[in-house]
Amino acid sequence: MAHSTFRIRSTPPLRDLAGRFAVATNELAEARRPIMRAQGRRYKELLQDEAPKGKTGRFAAGIKFRTFVQGGGVGFTASVPQPLGKWLIHGTGLYGPKKSKYPIQAKGPGHALRFYWERGPHGPGVYFFMRVMHPGIKPNPFPGRAYRRWLPGARAELRQVAVRFMRSIAGAKAGTAGISA
Repeated sequence: MAHSTFRIRSTPPLRDLAGRFAVATNELAEARRPIMRAQGRRYKELLQDEAPKGKTGRFAAGIKFRTFVQGGGVGFTASVPQPLGKWLIHGTGLYGPKKSKYPIQAKGPGHALRFYWERGPHGPGVYFFMRVMHPGIKPNPFPGRAYRRWLPGARAELRQVAVRFMRSIAGAKAGTAGISA
């Protein structure tokens, strides 16, 4: 007995596919804006959580983010207060950025440098000096730690956007496996 195969295949015309792509691109752009805003806000909060607090906490409060649209892309940038942010992230090196061997000095006669030490030479308190040899600030790469905490959640949300985009190109309704009627 002979077997015969009957196959029907229907492919969308290129014009239809281009139309679907244009619609999917517009939908993707609209879906990305609020997602990027939410992800930027989340990254800023993680940056603030990882940033050194200091006594006042003003440095962490000065961390900002801004969303942008450039070409077909939507994104965000986060910024830390400068120049303190640069010094905290990269460190100042031995005796400052240029590794000079000069001490930090008061502005002139009648001025002094004021420091509060928890464990000073004579116990906790305020100490005044005319000059000090400061070892500098060690690097604190807190943006990297914040990024590592931010990435897993961001990947999941951005993956959902990509799946919606592919379904839109395929012409599928939400919740289907890419099959259109």
